[in-house]
Amino acid sequence: MSENSSKNKIIIILLSLAIILFAAATWLAINKSLVKPENSYLAAHPKAEWIRLDIPFRLNARNNGSEMTLFRTTFDLTDDKTAKLNFKAFRGAGVWLDGKPLLKSDGDLNDWRDEKVIDLPSLKVGKHELKIAVVNNNAHPMLLAWSDELGLSSGSGWEASRDDYVWNPALNAGKSGSVLISNKFKRADQALLHSLPYMLCVFVLVAGFIWMRDQDKLPAAVSKIMITPKAFKIALIFLWSVMALNNFNILPLKLGMDSTGHFTYIQYVADNLSLPSPIEGWQMFQPPLYYVISAVAYKILTTMMGVESALYWLRLIPLACGAIMIEVCYRSAKLVFAENKTLQVIATLLGGFMPMNFVMSQFWGNEPLAAVFSGLTILMALTLIIQEDKRNLKSYALLGLFMGLAILTKATASLLIPLCLFFVPLVVLSSKKDTTAHQFNPIAGMALSALITALVSGWYYLRNFYEYGKPFIGGWDAMREIVWWQDHGYRIWEHFVTFGSSLLRPIYSTTNGLWDGIYATLWLDGNLSGISKFASRPPWNDDLMVASALLALVPSIWILIGIARTFIAPVKGVMNGRMFLVGCVVIYFTAVTYLYLNLPIYSTAKASYTLGLLPCFGILATVGVEPFLKNKVLKAITCGFLGVWASTVYLTYFV
Repeated sequence: MSENSSKNKIIIILLSLAIILFAAATWLAINKSLVKPENSYLAAHPKAEWIRLDIPFRLNARNNGSEMTLFRTTFDLTDDKTAKLNFKAFRGAGVWLDGKPLLKSDGDLNDWRDEKVIDLPSLKVGKHELKIAVVNNNAHPMLLAWSDELGLSSGSGWEASRDDYVWNPALNAGKSGSVLISNKFKRADQALLHSLPYMLCVFVLVAGFIWMRDQDKLPAAVSKIMITPKAFKIALIFLWSVMALNNFNILPLKLGMDSTGHFTYIQYVADNLSLPSPIEGWQMFQPPLYYVISAVAYKILTTMMGVESALYWLRLIPLACGAIMIEVCYRSAKLVFAENKTLQVIATLLGGFMPMNFVMSQFWGNEPLAAVFSGLTILMALTLIIQEDKRNLKSYALLGLFMGLAILTKATASLLIPLCLFFVPLVVLSSKKDTTAHQFNPIAGMALSALITALVSGWYYLRNFYEYGKPFIGGWDAMREIVWWQDHGYRIWEHFVTFGSSLLRPIYSTTNGLWDGIYATLWLDGNLSGISKFASRPPWNDDLMVASALLALVPSIWILIGIARTFIAPVKGVMNGRMFLVGCVVIYFTAVTYLYLNLPIYSTAKASYTLGLLPCFGILATVGVEPFLKNKVLKAITCGFLGVWASTVYLTYFV
């Protein structure tokens, strides 16, 4: 057996073990969550449906407090019967039959997952009314009930009321209720048809140019013009800069997800020259790096201009981060596609011009800066994986530095730690030794990276642990005593497995489930930058933005193809860094899914948590598109589509 064959088997075994371990840990974490009384997952039942009061879906936060809903149904008996009532209530319940109480809630809302069984009193011939009152804290009261003997099951035919006076048909839990703002935008297919003349012009120009160049049908002077990946990157950053300078003082200050909370944090640091407690404000649980940098800029700006003007200029920080992400995507693509300049160009475009980058970089917030340092961490990991001559002390130190800065900006970046600890040593130890490279010992190198990461960011999390008993504090943490809730208020199986509404009605399709929410916030501003009123929406080009939901199907499929192609050749995928990129995507989306399961609000279904993965998305999509570039006609069509998609994204967010 050859040495290479043995190494390949070891790599496959270790990769398989890592996947099994990850899957097992995920399964255990999910099952552990599902037994907690505070978890709101409503397990389906074959004999009945979960029902609730039919009220409009509310996009804004709901007030802290108890909610009560009355449910009722009637049934006729032709014979005297004895029967049992089986039910689950989310979370406490009382039961009445024909106006007489059978069960009163004991006030304990923690045993709601247990099925309760009541022996009904002897039922006489005639009409009867069953009424169940359900009480819940900071969530919709829900009911699942059935009786085999009576042929009853919650679902169609049941009614619900808040006051025992006005009754309406109960709503199946799988239906979210109407979101009126979504219907104020054109359907994506209608918007696409409306924008088709412009798109066809761009497509014909780009596709025609590429086809004619490849067929040597252009004038010699024109055919010699070759845009290098570096020049293309510079052009993208120039276009980004023009957009940034145009937009930063035009967009209203109220726009942006939790923008007021982010500025309050900045102002606190600027005024007090200290960090706030996590319980002092809406966003003050966040790590401090972005807010310290912005506070310094705010202090300087307010010495030269008014507060309002300074607030506009503060937007240049996240906008600059968006431009840097284009650079990071370019450098990452240059590493992965070292021999193919066309693929470098495509990966830079697909990663750097992803709509999520445009949306998140327009407003105050720590996501863009965290994305920069996360992207740089990914870049350094790719450097160590791919470039043997860069496996030196400097590279390992930079990996630790960028990781530490990312975690000091947003805790989500800590998801990159296990990926770097696994893939970098695996590749370095498996690759051929280059005696001229003077490589740094990979174990010592990763230890150095971990040490630097701990020094840069560890102090903040140690402070949290010392003062509050836990290193990581989320915005929903009970210790913050900022109690709020938001629809849905519960989770069901359909929220995790359905997809499709975001293709035609992408605006606030986050209300329909996890994958629609991620799709709509990855490929467009699906949540309107936190604005829930149509008249106050961001001034994007509505038609182009909505139309891009259908265009985004193509790069989405490319990403899936890229992931599949990586797994087809797993050893090669490990050694060239693509498996590391797949791992980043998988672990981040798993974390988002876990959060979505445990925090039952619609706004957790968003892709902004993965903003730092722009290089991963760009490269994997390019791996997926690579087979289509081998045929000249398909190459021209692909490039024409890319021209349409990129120009649509740019014009959408250029105000």
